[in-house]
Amino acid sequence: MTQIAPIPETLQAEAEQRTSQWLEALGTAYAGDMGQVARILCGSDYLYHWAKRQPKWLVEALAADLSCLSANILSIQQNLDLSWPEYDVKQFLRHQRHYWSMQIAVADILQQLPIRQICYLQSMLAEQLINCAQDWSYQQTCQQYGVPVSSEGEEQHLLVLAMGKLGGEELNFSSDVDLIFGYPEDGETRIGEGQRKSIENQMFFMRHGQKLISLLSDNTADGFVYRVDMRLRPYGQSGALVANFNALQDYYLEQGREWERFAMIKARVLQAHHHFREQLANIIRPFSFRRYIDFSVLESIRQLKQKITIELQRKDAQNNIKLGDGGIRELEFIVQSLQLISGGRHPQLQAKNWWQALEALVQQGLLKEEDASGLKSAYEFLRKLENSLQIHADKQTQDLPDSDDEQQRIALLLGATDWAAVETELAEHQQVVARFFKGLFHDPKEEHDHNDEVPVLKKLVQGQLDSERQADVLQQYSLSEQALKELQNFRQEFSERKIGLRGFARIEQLLPHLVIQASRQKNADKTISRCLEVLQGIGRRTAYFEMLAENIPVLEFLVRLVSRSSWLAQQLAIYPSLLDELLFPTNFGKQLTKDNLTNQLQQAMMRIEMNQTEEQLLALSRFKQSSQFKIAAGDLTRRFDISEVSQQLTDLAEVIMEYLLQLAWNEVTSKHGKPRQDAGELVTDFLVLGYGKLGGDELGYGSDLDLVFLYQGEPDAMTQISGEQGKPLELHQFYTRLAQRLVHYLGTRTQQGIMYEVDTRLRPSGRSGMLVSHIDAFDKYQMNEAWTWEHQALVRARPVAGDTSLRDQYLQLRNKVLSCDKREQLGQDVVTMRKKMRDNLDKTDTRLWDIKQGNGGLVDIEFLVQYWALKYSKSLLEQCSVDELPFNNVDWLQLLAGENLLEKSTRDCMMENYRLLRDIANSRALQNQPALLAKEELTEQRQAIVEVWQSTFQHSDVE
Repeated sequence: MTQIAPIPETLQAEAEQRTSQWLEALGTAYAGDMGQVARILCGSDYLYHWAKRQPKWLVEALAADLSCLSANILSIQQNLDLSWPEYDVKQFLRHQRHYWSMQIAVADILQQLPIRQICYLQSMLAEQLINCAQDWSYQQTCQQYGVPVSSEGEEQHLLVLAMGKLGGEELNFSSDVDLIFGYPEDGETRIGEGQRKSIENQMFFMRHGQKLISLLSDNTADGFVYRVDMRLRPYGQSGALVANFNALQDYYLEQGREWERFAMIKARVLQAHHHFREQLANIIRPFSFRRYIDFSVLESIRQLKQKITIELQRKDAQNNIKLGDGGIRELEFIVQSLQLISGGRHPQLQAKNWWQALEALVQQGLLKEEDASGLKSAYEFLRKLENSLQIHADKQTQDLPDSDDEQQRIALLLGATDWAAVETELAEHQQVVARFFKGLFHDPKEEHDHNDEVPVLKKLVQGQLDSERQADVLQQYSLSEQALKELQNFRQEFSERKIGLRGFARIEQLLPHLVIQASRQKNADKTISRCLEVLQGIGRRTAYFEMLAENIPVLEFLVRLVSRSSWLAQQLAIYPSLLDELLFPTNFGKQLTKDNLTNQLQQAMMRIEMNQTEEQLLALSRFKQSSQFKIAAGDLTRRFDISEVSQQLTDLAEVIMEYLLQLAWNEVTSKHGKPRQDAGELVTDFLVLGYGKLGGDELGYGSDLDLVFLYQGEPDAMTQISGEQGKPLELHQFYTRLAQRLVHYLGTRTQQGIMYEVDTRLRPSGRSGMLVSHIDAFDKYQMNEAWTWEHQALVRARPVAGDTSLRDQYLQLRNKVLSCDKREQLGQDVVTMRKKMRDNLDKTDTRLWDIKQGNGGLVDIEFLVQYWALKYSKSLLEQCSVDELPFNNVDWLQLLAGENLLEKSTRDCMMENYRLLRDIANSRALQNQPALLAKEELTEQRQAIVEVWQSTFQHSDVE
């Protein structure tokens, strides 16, 4: 678009009106080109708003010497007076942002500078304003707390890592700025006269960072400077706001993930001493770029590529020029993935800027010149279109407009004749990008041979075989007439739904392969029924039909899983998006550690704004469902034993709870302040205890969470409000609100269902008691008022989220309670409670035996362990030098036998049968069946448990 088209007739009237209003605000005649003024004011609501508020700004923008624009922007930092009060600094930053943004936008609209230069100027402006905020914030924090120094007395400064487009100096007009904060060394501040006591460097830089963010992102009468996103830092939003170099190095060395290697390609240190800048760069560089050609990352790249494709299908993002097919994200992925593979061997590829990296790829022979030319043209068109979309209203959007009016305005900003011309050129560029992206890192495993069985099976499903041939084929594939009828009904139903020719063609392609795969399972009929249930759940989302039809190994894996679990089939039918997980078979069978889950959750939440609570809850629900699905798949393929399954399900619940607790903390503290002045960003003086299966690391697929909440501090003390907003609360009320919010989040129903059912009845005094307990009150209750069954429950009561200092207090308290010798009738109390439970909960009848509550079942083993734990805890702590008592039943058995407090034969009997019964109960759950067995089964194992019970409680009245 070299020649700028005139303003269309439909916008002429508004262009004239806006121009007239600007001239009126200017108060004098304008001798320049009024056509340019009209184009700018009509095309951009944002520029029109500021031109009316500051009419001379537009005059200066139109008269600007563009050869001096870079130098003028670089002088911003020199014009900041560090003695200004905060109000003046905020106004200065905002006015500077809007003033120079107007000059850059005008140059863009009038096509006076190429888009590469425009993006560079936008980045330069952001960097200058961040530097200003950093300088003022540092001085103010030093005045308050002293100067941070290392152990050798060297002055310390905050280092700001610019990530994403700011790091690559290719920022778009209305972009967030992604930042990470670091500082060189731990130490404390050196204070001067009249200053309070020194504080640790960590606290200093946290306060400094918070102030810096506030200067940039607070919304005032002049708007904000930039939205600041800190979630790319180690551990995401749950991590510390700032970290020293040692902590950063440890994190990236031990826990950095593949997507972070991508992100760190663009990491660029802003203003800093050369020595510190190099130190930080030397931590980051080897993390992203290995010294050899890194083909090990190919599978990760393929997985990231597939995720982009899946997200595109799921979100229907074709109207989004960043996320859509052939969009900006695909262009960034193409270049960054090639950088990641070869950047360690070719330092030229370590460029942070997209254009520079593309040129380096051509120079190194890793990209053909003609391919690079097409990608570059597409990127520049898309970036210019993105800039125009954002200049229009200063909003961070990449969505194409729907209304004719907005389409005309964007075409006007681009200098195009009309919107149709924009769409035509856009489609051409997207096609080039999509074609290249699709062929990048092609996976040979996606290929599959043509199957000669398919034509016959297609005729079978379509009802085109004669009765004799049909009977032969059904026998060959172990199918009944009923299963065939279900297949034909499904096909007929979807043809009647008119899902479109393409969608129906995929179903026709899919069903024969479904028959082939189902026939290889133990029960083909049952497998067909379950698979059709899943396909019914897909509904009109034809992308999933396409995925299964085109990826026979994926279909094969799906059929295998569904044949083994009706529960999993039901989950897939309710939540079809779980099918996305099947594209990554390497993810199945890997045991997920808590760190793995934390990292995956951080990645899943990366691009959701902190204030978008509903979106966060939905993403968390998706994360829970997908993680649970992967665990179940590994379980069904016998890659995990029951202990590994339960541990992963427990860790998953904890990771989600920790995230939600922090979310609840952020919400409650924003409204009511923090419990004390020195409280940081993380949850303080509050602890969540997991009882029952959660505490014992034994969660199942549908388990509830039994939770109890503790806090410390003066109950009547008031929370500390910063600023004028918010209503302070007494601490007890504050922590009650926090617990209520956490329970609410855990139980909120989203499109992906609820996360967990929560039961809080195990708290002191049960339903009649307070939701949260002070740690001292909890101590007093446990020692003086609790029943024996409550001490039994404490055997598995484990801290699962919250303040680590309070965790240590609780563990000491638990040791004291479990080892107390006030329980004079321990055996009788345990037996009485067991009889009461059996009378109320045992589902055993004349034919079936209850695995959990029946005589010789799981609960008998649990009660025995609890009895032994309460009986021997004092000996374990005082005589056996045990520091921390376990929570898990198996760990208790191992400890008791190891200290010769329990016969090893008894331990082995209990452990073997406990695992066996849990495994059977878990398998029943995966089949959507109750935990009941025929009475004649497992008689020997049940009798062994009963004998241990009877020998332990010789005067028991429980049969």
